[in-house]
Amino acid sequence: MFALSEISMKNQEQFDLSVLESEILVTIDNIGWYAYLWFPVVYREILNFGSNASDEQVHVAFGSLISKGALVMNHENCRDIPGWQLAPGALEEAKETKSLRTDLRTRYGFSDPHG
Repeated sequence: MFALSEISMKNQEQFDLSVLESEILVTIDNIGWYAYLWFPVVYREILNFGSNASDEQVHVAFGSLISKGALVMNHENCRDIPGWQLAPGALEEAKETKSLRTDLRTRYGFSDPHG
């Protein structure tokens, strides 16, 4: 069995993020956390969020990010609606995942690296 601190350290080393999860983390880093821009509808234009994933897929990805430890609750403000922040190391992995995706799409002749 892993101790809680070992699991936390493992999460900081690698979160095994999907492309969609990476896009969400990079967007939160750029814009900040505003629940009303993500739930119940994803306001893509305001967020400059280019993913083609459905709102339902985006919402499922949030649950996955929380369970992976890439999004952690922000305890600075105790409110009815929880605030979320990126875990240490999550942004770096998210940027790497997005970059790799763009490189692969460009390499294989796809013109739109966001599609």
